[in-house]
Amino acid sequence: MYHAVVIEESLGNKEVLKDFKILETKIGEDWKLDILEIPDVDDAIAKIQPAMVKDQPYYFHIFDEGKTLVIVFRQKVFRVDPNDISTWSEVAEYGSKELNIPIDQLDFYPTKISDEPEWLAGRD
Repeated sequence: MYHAVVIEESLGNKEVLKDFKILETKIGEDWKLDILEIPDVDDAIAKIQPAMVKDQPYYFHIFDEGKTLVIVFRQKVFRVDPNDISTWSEVAEYGSKELNIPIDQLDFYPTKISDEPEWLAGRD
């Protein structure tokens, strides 16, 4: 089983959320973030990616307990090692240089299911 963090405002079609179990929701200053239960990574990408807004540089990420980290932008998908931050450089470069996402918003946290309680408790 996998989890994903999806920003609701990143979705042009929020109906896609009905295809997944929402485990938790975190309300931020500007965003509403849902942790979704993801049975199949490729199926989730195929459903959520096309539902993303076209005019904003959003992403969502899928993870498990340290073996999988998939970052999905509207036009691109990256599969990186969740335990080796050096493998994330291409993703950070794409997000910051191509999409103008502030680098501090490209931390892909949580990266493990066991990190979720800390993330939900307040770390943004």
